[in-house]
Amino acid sequence: MNRLKSIAIILTSFFLSFSVLAQDTTKYFLPKAGDFGASIVVNGLTNNINLSTNNNTYGQNILFAKYYLKDDLALRTGLGFKLNRTLRESADSAGALLVEVDSLRRSFSVNVSIGIEKHLTANKRLDPFVFGQLDISMIGKSRNEIENRQTSTFGTASTEREIIRDGGFALGLNLGGGFNYFLAKNFSAGTELYLGFQYVSVGGGITDNTTNTTAGGTRMSTFDSRDDISKTTVLNVNPTAQINFSYFF
Repeated sequence: MNRLKSIAIILTSFFLSFSVLAQDTTKYFLPKAGDFGASIVVNGLTNNINLSTNNNTYGQNILFAKYYLKDDLALRTGLGFKLNRTLRESADSAGALLVEVDSLRRSFSVNVSIGIEKHLTANKRLDPFVFGQLDISMIGKSRNEIENRQTSTFGTASTEREIIRDGGFALGLNLGGGFNYFLAKNFSAGTELYLGFQYVSVGGGITDNTTNTTAGGTRMSTFDSRDDISKTTVLNVNPTAQINFSYFF
């Protein structure tokens, strides 16, 4: 009887310990105040899966991270920039005439996102939340440079053209919600869906400067300027709920 009593006490202690651990599962897996994490996006189907960075409302790539101010409150931040420089060179001959065309296009943009994320009552590994996020994109000037050269027995005639267009900015506000499912401690897969407002203003002054040089060395320049501004306002629901993998430290 003493042996049976001892076994019963051991089994009871084991089940009580297991119950306490099960109740503490949520605290074990989920991030806490002071934790910092980053996420990547999973796109594609089973046979065409690829990883990418997050996008802001304007569609620019951003490095996205979260910092937990409290156990149930996180700061959402994103930062990104884009620099385009495209150079194209071509040459073609027609009889004794050689035609060469060089073109260069440059543009850039900088993106900043900041928001707050409120986590609701978690259920085991499932962690639902709501959030608000502000996206700001500064769009720099775009510059096109084109040089056309025609070389013959008389010399080289050329046309140089430079087009500069003012940039602008994009402003976005997202309100939405989602959830994370923690596969292991501080490692989760999740998704979110939001209602987004976006305002974009691009353009302003455009300058077009052309310089023609004859084979004999005579130069003639023309300079044009005009205004061209595009403003767009969009309010919609994000059509595809993206899947995110996140890890917290």
